[in-house]
Order: sequence, then structure tokens, then C-alpha cells
Amino acid sequence: MAKFKKHSNVLLTAAALVCSMTISGCSDSGSPSATSTPDESKPGASPQTKTSAPVKLKLFMGNSGMAHPDGVNPSDNPYINLIKEKSGVDLELEVPGYQDFKTKYNLMLSSGSLPDLVHSWYPTEAYRTADQGGFIDLKKYYDQSEAVKKVITPEMMELAKSPSGHYYRIPMRNTSSPQGAGVAVRYDMLVKYNDGEYPESVDGWIEFMRKVHKAEPNALILSNRVANTDTALGFGGLPIFFWYGALPYDYRVQDGRVISNFMLPEYREAVQTMKMLYEEGILDKEFATNDNVKYGDKKRNRDVLFEYNQADQFIPTGQAKLPQEQHMEWQLSPALKQYPAVLKDPKYAQPYEGLPITDHGIYISSQSKHPDEAWKVIEALASEELHDMIFWGKEGEDYTVQGDKKVPIEGKGLSDKNQYYKLHLAILFGFSDRKDSSIAAAQQVMNKEEFDRRMEGLKTWEGYAKDKGRRLSHFAQLSDEANRKRGEANNFISQATFEAIMGRITMEQFDQKVTEFGNKYGFIYEEYTQYMNDHKDKLRGFGVKEVDW
Repeated sequence: MAKFKKHSNVLLTAAALVCSMTISGCSDSGSPSATSTPDESKPGASPQTKTSAPVKLKLFMGNSGMAHPDGVNPSDNPYINLIKEKSGVDLELEVPGYQDFKTKYNLMLSSGSLPDLVHSWYPTEAYRTADQGGFIDLKKYYDQSEAVKKVITPEMMELAKSPSGHYYRIPMRNTSSPQGAGVAVRYDMLVKYNDGEYPESVDGWIEFMRKVHKAEPNALILSNRVANTDTALGFGGLPIFFWYGALPYDYRVQDGRVISNFMLPEYREAVQTMKMLYEEGILDKEFATNDNVKYGDKKRNRDVLFEYNQADQFIPTGQAKLPQEQHMEWQLSPALKQYPAVLKDPKYAQPYEGLPITDHGIYISSQSKHPDEAWKVIEALASEELHDMIFWGKEGEDYTVQGDKKVPIEGKGLSDKNQYYKLHLAILFGFSDRKDSSIAAAQQVMNKEEFDRRMEGLKTWEGYAKDKGRRLSHFAQLSDEANRKRGEANNFISQATFEAIMGRITMEQFDQKVTEFGNKYGFIYEEYTQYMNDHKDKLRGFGVKEVDW
């Protein structure tokens, strides 16, 4: 990790700060940037105004899986241009593909050469860089910014505070997000092969999978999307683990201790089940190598039937289905009524309630020569004009106003897939602020029964999440060593799990891997346990129910 020269960021005086936050009319030094001087060589000439060119800043950001369409320049499009206009900054963007983001992000942090602004959903690595002098504390800027305060509350800032006690990150809010997570299923296939009934047990779901596999041998019933090298099991690769209450890379509080799910008997049985499905051809043979593009193609064209995901990914929208998706209907499955005998308690197979912020955030580099202008970019990201542009579009083109309500125009706004990329600029607002406009658009075009099923599923998942409460890991502060080792530990889990499912190691050898994991990484979960025991009252106040499990 690169070392950064630490420095203190001293703000301007109150008068100079007001001047610096004006888009035009002030220079970096706080003196007038536009002067009126008559041209004496031309008698009677009007005073000429000289304006300084906009400051050029660089922003490194992820597209959060919403790539720019072909032909759209990340640094020159209607939405980023609004941010430029509002901030008075000439902004140049670097936007790696979703698949490559984590690698390029880590390389950038370790290089010691940072752009002016950085957006990421990996705060641990950013905090580590910040503590070494890479990013500045933004609290003084925040305290004087009414624009940002309207979007990000003081409570949200406190939740985003680094373990070292600094406010390096302006977080993404999450207050509009549907709560919960779980297994979504192709409801149209349930209708076709199971009379529209949701199986009530893992065995029942496996029987359904086998029925589909027999009838449609080309279908890839279970697949997987490898989002990054650390957490390589995701989406279609997670339903079985979720039903066993043992998601990879997660933990459980059991008998007053924090335990890695990887070390549980439930995890072992989930791996055995996945191994069986792999051998039967129900689990995609390429589940360990699918990237985002391949996985998406298989969902559309090879009948992947299951996916574990967050509820906010299933907000109904007005987007038209692709021709090959017209017959598809994704719905949110209810909880099992009968859990595997190995599962210690069904509460472990339920989702958590989320925080009012996500892991996304934006940071200002200590290397930036223009931190005040960088802050103006953040304020532009909080502007009401940008909010309306992202979530509703342009009045008359994307929506109309009827009475006091915005009414989407069919096929426009976020229903237009060529506009959807703008959603990744909701760095402060949160992606789920699309809920109102998306639901309004969905009601216009979506089959009513399908729409009603989706809304009922979201309501059900939210109930599960509120019952379980918030997770300890959102609040626990680990040592630098534990934070550094978490990615390595996750990679260990991925490799051992892949090898066991694919039969490259026996289950006895998998057991040895579990023991090795405990010896190498068990201290991480001991730190979680210690933090939990030392802060139980505080955690209860945050809604963390699992401290008493």
C-alpha cells in the first residue's frame, strides 16, 4: 500500500468559503476572478469581462453494473454535463467496467497516485488509504453545506465514520430501499411445472429443478455470476446456501459467538447439495467462470431459474422486456415452511434489515490541488435538478405533470434502457430513489397480476428483514490486520467451495480446508465476538438483535 503525505485540510474563512462555493465570480484565492477593464484604445468601448476557465478535475468511479451504452461518453453526456454546469468544474471521468472495478480500484489505491475524487463501494480499503493520508476529512465541508445535508443526514455521516473516527466518506443514502433479500424464481416456470405453487422445502425445490431439467435439458437451472475474485459466489450461485442459512462470506451469531458460515455443518451440507446438482447437470458447469456478460446471457437465453439478490433489485419498472424475455416472470419466493434438519434455527435463513446508507461513497483525494472545487462536485451530486434528471428525466419528454403528480411517459425516463446508465450517478441519493418513478411507470405497462405479485413479494421480504434486525458487521470495528485479511479469507472460501462442488477435492479434504481456515482466519471472528460483547447496549440501540443470540 502506498504511503501518502499527511496534511491538515484548513477551510477558508466563512466569507471566503461563501465566495469559493459560488460557481463563478471568485478565484482560487478568493479574489475576484472576473475584472471589468475598459479598452482605452477604443473610446466609448464597453468594459470587457474576463472569466477564468473551469478547473479540471478527475473522478474515478464505478458504474455499479449500469454500463454506458455504446457511443455514450462518460465525461460528456447530458447527466454528467449537468454536474459540470452546477459545479463549474470541467470533470473527466474514469469508469472501469463492473467486472474490473475492484482490481483497478485496488491498483489505483496502491499506486499512490489518486485522482481528485473517488467513488467506490469498498469503504474498508478507502479508509485504510485515508488513514495513511490519501483522502481528506470532509466533516467541515459537510457542516457548512445545506445542499448535502438535505440528502445526507448527520446520522448517516456518523454511520459512515471510519474506525479511526474520521469523516472521509460522503455515503450513499438508502432510505427509499425496499428491505430484505432472498431467492427470486422464474414464476412462469413454476406455473408450467408446479401449478404455480412455491415448494416448501429444499427437497421440494430440488424435485422441481429435476422436473424442469428432465423436460428442458438445455436449461441452466442454477448458474453463478463471478463479480470479483474475492467473493466469487454470487447471485444464481447462492440460493441453496441461503436456504441452509449459511451464505458464503457471511457469519452467524450462535451461543454468544460469531462464527464464519464456512465453518458450519449447514455450509458443508449446502456444498454437498451443490455438488450433487453439479453432477446431475442442474448446476451450470461454467458456474466458476461466468462473468457478468455470460451470466446475463444465460439468464436471458438458457433459463436460469433462480437468483439470490437484494429486494431493491426487484422494484418493478416500466422497462419493456427483451423479445426473448417476454414469457419470463421473476418473482420473490416466500420463506421455506420446512427447513433442512441440519439448520440450527430458521432465523439464520432470513435476511437482515439494512442501514439508511450503503457502502457506496465519494471521497476527495489529499493530492487534489482544488478540494473546494471537488466539494462543489459533491454538492452538484446532491442537487434537486440532478435528482429529477436521474429519476424522472425531462418534463415534457420523459414525464408530464398532472395536478401535483409526475406521470411517466411510456418508454421514457428510466424505462428507456438507453437512459438507464444515468442511475449510477445517484452516488448520494441512492439507487432506490428510483422506486417512486419506476413503480409509477410499471403500473402503466406491467401486467396487473404480475405487478401485484411483485409488490406482495417485496412486502413479505421487508417483514422478514424487520424481524431479524440489523447486522453486527455494519458496526463492528476490526483491527487493520483483520480488515486486510478479509479479502484473502473470502478468496479461500471461494476456492475451497468451488473445488469441492466440482469434485476436485473430496469432502474429507474440504473438512481439512475448513480446519485450515479456522487456524488462519478464525481471529477475525474472535474480534467480531469481542466487539459484540464489549458494545452490546450500543448495538441494541442500533437495532442489532443478534447480539443476544
